Amino acid sequence: MYFRLFLIVILGFYLLSGCSKGYREYRKDNTIVIAVTSEPKRLNPIFLTDFVSYSISGLIFNGLTKFDKDMNVVGDLAESWDILNGGREIIFHLKKGILWHDGVELTSDDIVFTYKTLISPMTESPLSSQLGPIKDVRSINKYKVSITYFEPYGSALESLMIGIVPKHVLQDKDINKTFFDDSPIGTGPYKLKEWIHGRRLSLEAFDNYHGGCPNIKNLIISIIPDTSTQLLELESGNIDLMEISPLLFNRGLSSDFVKYRAGSFRYGFFGLNLEDKRFKDKRVRQAISYSIDKDSIIKSVLSGLGSRSTGPYPPEAWYYSTEARYYEYNPDKAIDLLSQAGWRKGNDGILRKDGDIMSFTILTNYESKENIKIAQIIQSSLKTVGIKTNILTLEWQTFRHNVISNHQFEAIVLSRAYLWDPDIFELWHSSKTKKGEWNFLSYKNKEVDRLLEKGRKSINISERRKIYKKLHELLAEDVPCIFLYNSDLIFTAHKRIKGIIPTPAGMFYGIEKWSIN
Repeated sequence: MYFRLFLIVILGFYLLSGCSKGYREYRKDNTIVIAVTSEPKRLNPIFLTDFVSYSISGLIFNGLTKFDKDMNVVGDLAESWDILNGGREIIFHLKKGILWHDGVELTSDDIVFTYKTLISPMTESPLSSQLGPIKDVRSINKYKVSITYFEPYGSALESLMIGIVPKHVLQDKDINKTFFDDSPIGTGPYKLKEWIHGRRLSLEAFDNYHGGCPNIKNLIISIIPDTSTQLLELESGNIDLMEISPLLFNRGLSSDFVKYRAGSFRYGFFGLNLEDKRFKDKRVRQAISYSIDKDSIIKSVLSGLGSRSTGPYPPEAWYYSTEARYYEYNPDKAIDLLSQAGWRKGNDGILRKDGDIMSFTILTNYESKENIKIAQIIQSSLKTVGIKTNILTLEWQTFRHNVISNHQFEAIVLSRAYLWDPDIFELWHSSKTKKGEWNFLSYKNKEVDRLLEKGRKSINISERRKIYKKLHELLAEDVPCIFLYNSDLIFTAHKRIKGIIPTPAGMFYGIEKWSIN
């Protein structure tokens, strides 16, 4: 699903040099150029792990359900559904006449194939548990499919946003191999025309898309990590659409571009490797939170386009708790908590305890100037309480390999897209701490586990609200990471592009309905 699981690190959208055509020629070609800072790792929806991959794959594939602009669950491939047996069975009625990009009609067999492939132990997917306590998937007829669960699953509809893949293409194939990423066949509004790895992806409109042929015929998704080049390409007219930094949002742009701002989209955090014994004491984590001037980060790095964060839930959500604890900037309180935890300053002013020294390296990705600035503010803040840090920036794929895949880090600065689903089992449950899984901070808390499990089993909205608000408050108290800020989605697009609807659902929301004036 396109707002679940995923790291989720948010990188700005950007263009690779090599896009030599100017704005006028692209206009003639009915093409827009979209900028991304990193290359998607996979396009096969069963193996997605990062935001760029989710975003581009979402142009090619559809799920049974999706979010509308207000973040409500609506049908995508599904026309409607019936929830039976107290939530233990959902029968989906598919839209008829939906075609794959190769002209074959989508049927319930494709739904069954996708979900059974996803949960198969033979499939090496990081999303294997996304479907929850699924018991069986079976075809009732060509356009009707039944999904049964061992127990009710409160986030069932959200979980089914994962893209469906074609049985007639992938059956009897080794789904773990990457051949399908280079030549994907989906049901989405765009088809992959060309992927020049490390440079760009070219997509073309699918004339037989079930939602109507897209108005914009060609998308060029180009890659460049350097944000200075990003600005130059924007100003020269070689980019039509890109996410922008808060600083750029507040500064003047050419009158040819329109700036857009949507609601809560991501939260920034300072993560600690909780396998490190220095960070296991909650008082140390609380002290670190007290010692960081988060308001300064919001003001100086986000240019005021952000707000205080108390946890992994967006403030507008029905499961957000206003009672969740917030750690005001208070270095004296931080020093007191560190002292209670047994840490004392040495002659060099650095904290020590039982032979351990409170000195560590902060990792972040070099593509994000904002993350680097935040790391510098944190470094300065921690120094005042006796914590020494170094900052190391890595290229995103290297960062991802070290942090998510291998847990080789002490501390990190990152941001994650909000899931807009209260079920954050994959991110915070203690069973999800293995290498390559999403709880890469290795957070373990029995009460958090219990609430996550209980929340999944309930389909009563009032009960779920109570469970997840309590979970929010517990995470804020226990500080599994230091929540730094809540920020909006901000991006810019050329004024000739019409029909853009800014929404937390993402920059590409409704792209099939956009047009060029």
